[in-house]
Parts: sequence; structure tokens; C-alpha cells
Amino acid sequence: MGKVCAEYYYHFERKQQWIDRAIAATQKASKKGLDAPEIQCAEAWVLFADGRYAEAVDKIRAALIRTPDLDGGYYVLGRALFADGKYQEVVDIMEEALAHSGENYNTVVPIHNALGALGKAEALKNFGHREIAIFEGHLKKVPEDARARVLLAGNYAMQDRFEEAKRELDMAMILRPDDTMILYNSACAFCAMNNVDDALIAIKKAWEAGFRDPTWTRQDPDLALLHGDPEFERLYPEP
Repeated sequence: MGKVCAEYYYHFERKQQWIDRAIAATQKASKKGLDAPEIQCAEAWVLFADGRYAEAVDKIRAALIRTPDLDGGYYVLGRALFADGKYQEVVDIMEEALAHSGENYNTVVPIHNALGALGKAEALKNFGHREIAIFEGHLKKVPEDARARVLLAGNYAMQDRFEEAKRELDMAMILRPDDTMILYNSACAFCAMNNVDDALIAIKKAWEAGFRDPTWTRQDPDLALLHGDPEFERLYPEP
């Protein structure tokens, strides 16, 4: 419950009640479960959602030392490191993170962003092939996963496979048309296709639907094409 409330606050609705509920849930869990790694992962999400990135990194690293295969552990670690501007540290743990990610494909997201933020174009393109294989394999088992489809669309677009990218984008939007994460990643895919107009429409809809983190959005290399646009700057100003 703590993890879900923290993620809901971060992605969908920036109201204090969600962080308060997340904190209350993790505190209740810690009293019953002491310092279980799953509880530390939820606490790390609370810290991340609250913008306390360094503390989130410390918290989740302590959990991963004991339980490297902790579900979602390397994902929140990567997100916190990326948001804190520690791009090289994300790349440094790339293979370790992927080895322990299991079927949680979200682990690739901060790695993808870190490679782009570091300007490692060739490494990012090569990693994109790995991402495509991960998403295609996942969608064979879970074809209704809209998030996997929109992330796959972005990778197709980066490989100049625009028709396939548009197909996956359309399917993702049919499945979850009002989801902030789908809208946000649609903007990324449109940028990869050099489609500024549709990217701006998608990122504005993401903001209206609740995703309002200027730190992550401005650091995301997939959205660099929008920097300087008045509407983008209004929605996601410099922190």
C-alpha cells in the first residue's frame, strides 16, 4: 500500500494525502515486519516521490545488498540515481540491474535515459535492440500491457521503424488513453519521430492527467526536442 500510494502521488496526483498515506502504510509495515527488504523498497519509493533522491538511493541499496532479486528494487534505484543526476552510476550498475530484474521490464527505463543523457549515442542504439527484445518477448505473454507497447514504440522510433512505432502507439492509446505514463512516453516516441506537434499535445495531456515532475521531464533526453518551446517551458519549468 505504501508503494502504491507513493507511485500514485508521483505519477498521477500530487496531493499531500497520498504521501501521507504512503508514509503511514510503510510505518505500519515496518512495525510488523522490522526491516524487510520489501518494506525498504516501499520506503525508497516514498523518498523518491518526495524528491529525496539520495536518501532513496541509500534505502534501496541497503535492501538490495540483502536481496538482489527484490522485485522493482533496481528500478527505483535507477530512477533515484537518474533524478539525482548520477547518470554514470546508472550505467555502471546496468548489467547487475538487468541480471536481477527478472520480468520487470521497467528496469531498462532509467538505463535508457542515462545513456541518452550521457550522450552515448552508439551505446544507446545498441541498448535499444536489447530493449526491443525485452518488450517484444513480454508482449507475447501479456499483449494487453499498454506501457510495454508505448515503450516499445519509442524504441522502434529510435531505430527509424516509424510504421511499427505508430502501430504500437495507437494500440497503447486505445488500451489506456488517459494514463499519464502512456501519454508521457507517447511524447517521447513522437520526439523520436521528430513530430514536435504531437509530442507537445501528448506531454500537455500527461501534465493535465497528473505527471508534473519537472526534474525527470527536463532531464529525460527523449524529450530534449521540446526544450525551449514556450508551452513545454510553462508546464515543466526549471526546478
